Amino acid sequence: MQKAPRITVLMTLYNKGPYVEEAVRSVLAQTFADFELLVVDDASTDGGLDIVKAIGDPRIRILENAENTGRAAAANRGYDAASGEYIAVLDGDDVMFPERLAKQVAFMDSHPLIGISGGACQVLGEQGRSGHWPAADPECRAGLLFGDALLYGTAIMRRDVVEAHRLRCNTAWRWPGMDYLFTLSFHAFTRYGNLAEPLIAYRMGRNNMRHGRNPAEDKVRLIQEVFRQFNLPLTERELGLQLAFHEVLAEPFMAARVRELHDWKLKLACMNRDRGLFPETLFQAELDRRWRRLFHAFADHDLGAALAHLRLSGNWPKDRLTYLAKTTINRWVGRKP
Repeated sequence: MQKAPRITVLMTLYNKGPYVEEAVRSVLAQTFADFELLVVDDASTDGGLDIVKAIGDPRIRILENAENTGRAAAANRGYDAASGEYIAVLDGDDVMFPERLAKQVAFMDSHPLIGISGGACQVLGEQGRSGHWPAADPECRAGLLFGDALLYGTAIMRRDVVEAHRLRCNTAWRWPGMDYLFTLSFHAFTRYGNLAEPLIAYRMGRNNMRHGRNPAEDKVRLIQEVFRQFNLPLTERELGLQLAFHEVLAEPFMAARVRELHDWKLKLACMNRDRGLFPETLFQAELDRRWRRLFHAFADHDLGAALAHLRLSGNWPKDRLTYLAKTTINRWVGRKP
């Protein structure tokens, strides 16, 4: 009987033909050798599956869907079929750096309480642009109400955790955010972690699911689902306030609305103290950070909103007062006939 590999690298594939060979070969070039590459093709129509087959490496295992089932269902088929101690994820248009698997296995082996982890990424074609996520579990948890604890395309997880709790993607979810919701499902069962160094080159553009969509509509749907998963109440009025913390200003913010936002910040902190969902001090710091960075957006549009923000913040930094004066004068000059 053939021994199972330590890692199953899971790649779901749907019409990533121009990029998939580079993605596959980046896996095959890993310095860590004990892996299989499981490719779940979701009825691609662009020849991408033929490209994978032509590579002909025995470490590649292919599952073919007869019809397109959606990314979540395709991923779940991969989770069902994975045989490794660990499952690592790579999207079919991204590129692994050669040491990725070696670094992640070493990290997971030395941190047995962490069930899922990730790392930083570099953006393909944009030198110097990168993405980073918090290193430690408490910091990862503090931001879960607002975003993912790790980048799904860099994820490595313990298969026994995935199977013990039947952690799977929501097949009914057909919008951006599937990966965030999947990694969010780990929060009740295990710890998170992230490596500081980049593990992949991440490709942005027309190939991304978010391309060409209405980001505000997608964000509304995702916020509602996250609040539902945490069993937190959210009215339509509060949804608009929560959007502001994601820097989506779906409506004008005048002074009264800024005061509402501040009250919403206090309410979120209170709900968290009552429920114990997120590390209290770190969650408060995340709320404060998101509150602070809205100042410039308010100042760009309304003097009263910016003054209300400063007053509720309890301080009047010179640099912010200078910015407010400049933007107010520019707006006034621009309105003169």
